[in-house]
Amino acid sequence: MAAKEPQLVTHSGRCHCGAVRFEFDAEPDLLAWDCDCSICTMKRNTHVIVPAARFRLLAGEDSMSCYQFNTKTARHLFCSTCGICAFYRPRSNPRDYAVTVHCITSPTVRSMRVRAIRGSDWEAAVAASGIQQLGSGGE
Repeated sequence: MAAKEPQLVTHSGRCHCGAVRFEFDAEPDLLAWDCDCSICTMKRNTHVIVPAARFRLLAGEDSMSCYQFNTKTARHLFCSTCGICAFYRPRSNPRDYAVTVHCITSPTVRSMRVRAIRGSDWEAAVAASGIQQLGSGGE
């Protein structure tokens, strides 16, 4: 028996001021990651991994700034007007997006499971978590 295809909905979101707007296709029941690495801890970032093919930036590309540190793999994108990081390119899945769950504004999320990931011990945590199989690399 073939595996049942997941039912996708279009979720939408934005930064605080609305200059950056986006949408992405995912199941209504989301798996989010609560990371304890230095930057995620400071911005209280809980995020959902979204394959690049399912993410669409609707507005604000010219309003965003990028911050990189350490390996410079992750691209922490934020609105240069309000400072909110609504999504970014994560180190775990650099071809994909990590959407900040608190920036999803549509009523399309039915439920959300949150898993902790020890980003403070990044290499071991990512290898054990299965997070890399959620993005384009896992499709």
